[in-house]
Amino acid sequence: MPRLKPVRGLQVNRTHPLARGLVGCWLLNEGTGNRATDMGPFRQHGDFQGGPPLWKPGRHGPSIEFDGINECIHSGTHKFGWDVTNEVSVVALANHGAAQTNTIFGRGRFREPVSLMGQSPGLFWWRVRTTESGIKSLTSTSSHATNGTEWVHVAGTWKQNASRLYVNGVEEASDLTVSGTLSVADAQSVGIGGIYQSGSYSDVWIGRIGYVFIYNRALARKEVEWLYREPFAMFEYPGRSAFVVAAGASVSLAGSVDSTSAASARLRVIGWAPKIEQKWRLDALFNGMTANALKLGTTLTLGWFWVRVAGCSVLYRGPRVQEMDFESILAVAEKNAPGISPPSYLPHNNLSTYFYVVRRFNHCGYQELTLIAAAKMSLDAQGELAKPQPNSIFALSAEQTDGNKIRLTWFYCPLEQESQPALFNIYCDNGTGQIDYENPISTVPYQGQKFYGYQSATLQSGRYLFAVRAEDQAGSENASVDCLAIELGGAGPDPITILEAETV
Repeated sequence: MPRLKPVRGLQVNRTHPLARGLVGCWLLNEGTGNRATDMGPFRQHGDFQGGPPLWKPGRHGPSIEFDGINECIHSGTHKFGWDVTNEVSVVALANHGAAQTNTIFGRGRFREPVSLMGQSPGLFWWRVRTTESGIKSLTSTSSHATNGTEWVHVAGTWKQNASRLYVNGVEEASDLTVSGTLSVADAQSVGIGGIYQSGSYSDVWIGRIGYVFIYNRALARKEVEWLYREPFAMFEYPGRSAFVVAAGASVSLAGSVDSTSAASARLRVIGWAPKIEQKWRLDALFNGMTANALKLGTTLTLGWFWVRVAGCSVLYRGPRVQEMDFESILAVAEKNAPGISPPSYLPHNNLSTYFYVVRRFNHCGYQELTLIAAAKMSLDAQGELAKPQPNSIFALSAEQTDGNKIRLTWFYCPLEQESQPALFNIYCDNGTGQIDYENPISTVPYQGQKFYGYQSATLQSGRYLFAVRAEDQAGSENASVDCLAIELGGAGPDPITILEAETV
């Protein structure tokens, strides 16, 4: 499913799993005008309050920028069925234009029953009011930019004894003790970017909002992750399969009417899948007001004409090669530039792996569809580039030999290894229950073979833990935590006493 917003007028596919319980859907894809259309079943269209709306490019298309003073979207006073289901979820895409404690979405100034807000500095706040517990709040743990440069996907869910807050598809806070019934009072204003009630504004957002979805059920973790990856998946309609009839077959059409097919065909190749594309032309649907258009420069032509006549290179990123986000351009470089760098606001978390792909546009704006220029980046626990490591050993086994000694054997496979091992480090807990990974008890040189072995010194009776790690010539060791537990000299079961035997 494309990550650009659906065109205006496209309806929600009510059979899609993510459309179940979707009671409010403000895509903010109009790009112009004073009304925000609600694609949900209650059609609670929002009217802009305050000055004229400031439409700006967003992550997936148009977005609205709020000034934090007297601008917000008022969408009536509907209850959206929350008083019936006693469950609620709110999903939004927003960025912080300042350190603030203001509203992304809410109903009523006193959270009747929920509000999804920002919290200083660069955090998010999920607040739910119940008749028994009053207002209960959750605060996210990850901090984000407060200068309007970072888009963040945030979601709050609530049901009996389960309130959760997700940021970029990851659960960051939860409260499993909040009980009671949602407080859904009458005549409470529904607001996006702030609350407008009785002629005055409160908690007005500073920054941009890309879209808001609300549900009358608590979304599951997998559903939140799905919405983070594909926020508009519920607008996708499955294609219908072709109906193939064999020559001479009798096909029941309706009632007692039959038809006999008589057809023949000759297969031939009529075309090949294109290896180039011009996706930037879709920006014309939004008058060139998209993040990609700004980077490519096609905003100057409202998305209609290609302006980089010399060609250029663009950068994409994804968690895996199979999940590259080719809908969002991270950076653009000139055709002959020696390098290209991701934007500084892009997070690079410790102990994470990222894949980057560079693709070229030619002078006519056609983009190649290849993975030739791909790079993998892994970070260690300190946030530094992880050093290449040998593979982990596997099939580690042990047997007891004479004199209370242990013989270890293991297998090493060099396929797809990042670096070749120079030796294997043998570690042991010496009966303490905690392996000392700082001081190996012995080493075994790597000789290019598959199987390796090690025999210990004489051990006392007891339980031991052994581990084997491969280390390369530069001293980089595989970080596997697999170990093998061995019970040495323990008391075994009593011998079997033969009571009776007979031939059969």
